[in-house]
Amino acid sequence: MDKKKILLADDEPDIIRTVGRRLKSAGYDVLTAMDGFQATSMAIQEEPDVIILDIGMPAGDGHAVADRLRSSAKTCNIPIVFLTARTSEEDQKKAFDAGAVHYITNPFDAEELLICIDGLFSGTYEGT
Repeated sequence: MDKKKILLADDEPDIIRTVGRRLKSAGYDVLTAMDGFQATSMAIQEEPDVIILDIGMPAGDGHAVADRLRSSAKTCNIPIVFLTARTSEEDQKKAFDAGAVHYITNPFDAEELLICIDGLFSGTYEGT
């Protein structure tokens, strides 16, 4: 069975490193992007199984990236999980309006993220 591919987009190197390491140790293939432009390009090129997005990134925030991905036939059905420090209801609403399946705020529990990702792949996750 092929490893599931996850695109992790965040402009914070510590988040990329720690979350990426945790996902890899759980058996996932992890692609990384440091800004909105890279995230959009990589998602279209690589067609990952799940995309984890930060909101506050340069070159296109997470909301803009999600909107672009939802308008592309190649990426419109890829589940998006937001992982961000932004806690406002407005940001959460924008994320879900753009098709997010889950919204996790920092500081976060790595197990919550893994339960979400594992559930998406097993078909048991219903979103939040």
